Amino acid sequence: MTLTMHNEYPKRLIEVDLPIARISAHARREKSIRHGHISTLHIWWARRPLAACRAVICASLWPDPVDLTAWAERGEAIPVGDGSVIVRPYRFLDTARERMTAWANQHLGKVSKESYSRFVAIQNGAKTLADPLDLQRVLLDFIADFANWDNSTDKDYLETARALTQAAHEALGGEPETRPLVVDPFCGGGSIPLEALRVGADAFASDLNPIPVLLNKVLLEYIPKYGQRLADEVRKWGAWIKQEAEKELAEFYPKDPDGATPIAYLWARTIQCEGPGCGAEVPLMRSLWLAKKEKRSVALRIIPKPQEKRIDFEIIENAKASEQRPGTVKRGSATCPCCGYTTPVASVRQQFRSRKGGALEARLLCVVVTKPEIQGRFYRLPTQRDIEAVNRAKEELERRKKAHQGDLSLVPNEPLPPQGTLGFRVQLYGMEEWGDLFTLRQALALTTLARLIQEAGHELAQYHRDGLADAAQTILAFSLSKLSDFNNSCTRWGNDDQGITALFSRQAIPIVWDFAEANLASGEAYSWKWSAPFALRVIEQAASQNNVSGHAEQASAGIHPLPNDSAAIFFTDPPYYDAVPYADLSDFFFVWLKRALLGLSKEKLTPKTDECIVDEIKGKDKAYFERMMGQAMAEGQRVLAPHGVGVIVFAHKSTRGWEAQLPAVPGLLKSSI
Repeated sequence: MTLTMHNEYPKRLIEVDLPIARISAHARREKSIRHGHISTLHIWWARRPLAACRAVICASLWPDPVDLTAWAERGEAIPVGDGSVIVRPYRFLDTARERMTAWANQHLGKVSKESYSRFVAIQNGAKTLADPLDLQRVLLDFIADFANWDNSTDKDYLETARALTQAAHEALGGEPETRPLVVDPFCGGGSIPLEALRVGADAFASDLNPIPVLLNKVLLEYIPKYGQRLADEVRKWGAWIKQEAEKELAEFYPKDPDGATPIAYLWARTIQCEGPGCGAEVPLMRSLWLAKKEKRSVALRIIPKPQEKRIDFEIIENAKASEQRPGTVKRGSATCPCCGYTTPVASVRQQFRSRKGGALEARLLCVVVTKPEIQGRFYRLPTQRDIEAVNRAKEELERRKKAHQGDLSLVPNEPLPPQGTLGFRVQLYGMEEWGDLFTLRQALALTTLARLIQEAGHELAQYHRDGLADAAQTILAFSLSKLSDFNNSCTRWGNDDQGITALFSRQAIPIVWDFAEANLASGEAYSWKWSAPFALRVIEQAASQNNVSGHAEQASAGIHPLPNDSAAIFFTDPPYYDAVPYADLSDFFFVWLKRALLGLSKEKLTPKTDECIVDEIKGKDKAYFERMMGQAMAEGQRVLAPHGVGVIVFAHKSTRGWEAQLPAVPGLLKSSI
């Protein structure tokens, strides 16, 4: 939804047309990008595609040539409003014609097949762009092509887009040597502010939550300021952390005698069967499949031992679906393979409540290994060697807890939100603190990495006094936080891709009966060696754009820090009622970031009081949400210049929510959808 603040002002391209189908195709493709995309630095929920944000910002900054030509008939310099803004149509029209003609003549090989016919017509002289409608069409073609991820760092696309942005800014009343300001008060994962910098605007990103603020500081401030120097320090100290962590943790993740490397340990929470006279230990398993592909099928087979009140397993290669029995748990109720009794869900929960979710007493079912010079994953039953390694980790963690000093506990003891909180189920099973979501070995490994990041930050500070040390330590901390998503007791083993599925594959924290534990000392997937390079690629990809610096700040959208009439574009993707419980979910990461960045915050958890959300457990209903959204939109109107453009993203599946949000945008004289 775009919102213009003044009738007497040149229309922007977004108010006339936008090649939505082409932009959407680029946005869909972007989901599969794994090298250099900001989503790989750290998760943030409902992050918008860069392709769409880039296209929308260009189309919101650049005026429509057809409408601007009509303005040009009034003169070369037209006062608008109170006369303080002077529209100079030819500043943009001349630049756009010059740039698009040069694009056709010099860069035709970079044009998509959808845009080719229009640009080749310019090259062969069939079109001169004297017709403003032709100019409008090729600008929209350029925007659609620029939305392609492959073109997002191309120096010719960047230089042309930035020249058009500057020309548009000056044509619409901006002073030379200044840039239009794009403001996003719900900055989240940083897509909008980053794309504002990419196309040549200034960006001001703010959020109530400190994690988005930190993410946007990395993207808008640290990377543009330090560039390759930052990448070099992150690479150097990331390698040091890898070396030290593997040295410290190796004994807790031992290699197999034949040289195989465990990469994942598959566990199941257990209950005691409540069937009459039974009492067997029942591992709770959704499925017995370990690998389920056309060319590779591996499964566990249950071997009940009623006399011993236990269950054993064997691994079946080339398992057949027709021979596989179901798992032991369904809808929270557990069926005992020894006696057939089904312990109801209420009793299952009751057993776990006294054991804080049961992760510490879970049973190791299987170990996934890789073998030297042999491709693929292999499965074996656990050995006494594996159990002894887990016990050593438990003893070492207890030793470190006793020796630990500091304001923060070694393992996160901050409280989980109350039972019934939106998106949470684990409290029903006795989990009360964030540390309850981790096995003892996971906690040992993550706290080791947090300490090493602190030590790296201390060493960095000895050599850098210009803020580079803080920047590098922050990015290292994000690598740890990213790892925690794959290293907790609510992950899953994917039998289709034979890999660990992160906790936040959904926007919730549910109980997971059978979970996967990664080998953080392996140098394989889900280890520090796997996590750290993601950040490096983001730095190098973003640094190659030569962006100017933006600004990120912690602030409530309802009390914006910017002065009146300061923004050219107010562009935001606001929260949607009860769609995502951002603040509560983000505490999962916040407790680890605090332990890697000791100066991050004195607060126990992220701010909740002013969060704009519907969550009945907090007393925040629909009316509260709409009141808070109204305040945020009123602040947006105050900050937005009278001739500015407001763009509000609405991505909810129903139109009811959109209709409810329209009244929250007060005083707008025009809206076009």
